[in-house]
Amino acid sequence: MDRNLVILNVTGSETMLRSDGHAAIRLETKEMGPVAFEVNLQAIAALRRHLARAEMHILQSQNQTKN
Repeated sequence: MDRNLVILNVTGSETMLRSDGHAAIRLETKEMGPVAFEVNLQAIAALRRHLARAEMHILQSQNQTKN
């Protein structure tokens, strides 16, 4: 993993819609408090793919510890 990468623990999230129609996701983090970033349809698609992959890794890890 990149040593310069900041890793945050997400404790909550919400979707935000700006008055100009742009969408953003607000993440509540343990280390830095709230962090928000704008998203578009391409970013949402990428996030879905990566979240699905992360979920798969977590579930596999949980299954390995049970066996």
